Amino acid sequence: MHFFKIDQLKYIACLLFSTVFLSGCGSDLDSRPTVEIMGTVTMDGSPLQEASIQFTSPKTGESAYANLDKNGKYSITFPKADIGSAYEITITPPVVEEENAMALAEQSQNKSTTKIPAKYSDRTTSGLSARVEQAGTNEANFDLKSK
Repeated sequence: MHFFKIDQLKYIACLLFSTVFLSGCGSDLDSRPTVEIMGTVTMDGSPLQEASIQFTSPKTGESAYANLDKNGKYSITFPKADIGSAYEITITPPVVEEENAMALAEQSQNKSTTKIPAKYSDRTTSGLSARVEQAGTNEANFDLKSK
């Protein structure tokens, strides 16, 4: 029969505890798959052109956005998505990536003719959400109302 010394037992217990503890750490977040969400945003049935859409996870607070193209289409990729969660959506004027004097001057001259109702600019009042059902590609289309 083999007997362990107290120091050896402490070491083994610590090693077992660490293995069990660390194997559970981060496994939920690390197993989140990549998801692409794509779709079209319209207002009163017509494609919304000069706008940005943002998805926010209420579970983690992570968010991503995309500017809409001329057909109201968008595509957003989440490297680690929350499958089964309903992402909260906001629709705002387009996000300007380039912050220089020329871009800002052009933006002020070419003001958007589309008025997006203020309620869509806040995820708590927009009334828009999209449930991510699976890894890979998901589709979410939205039709905003101007009134």
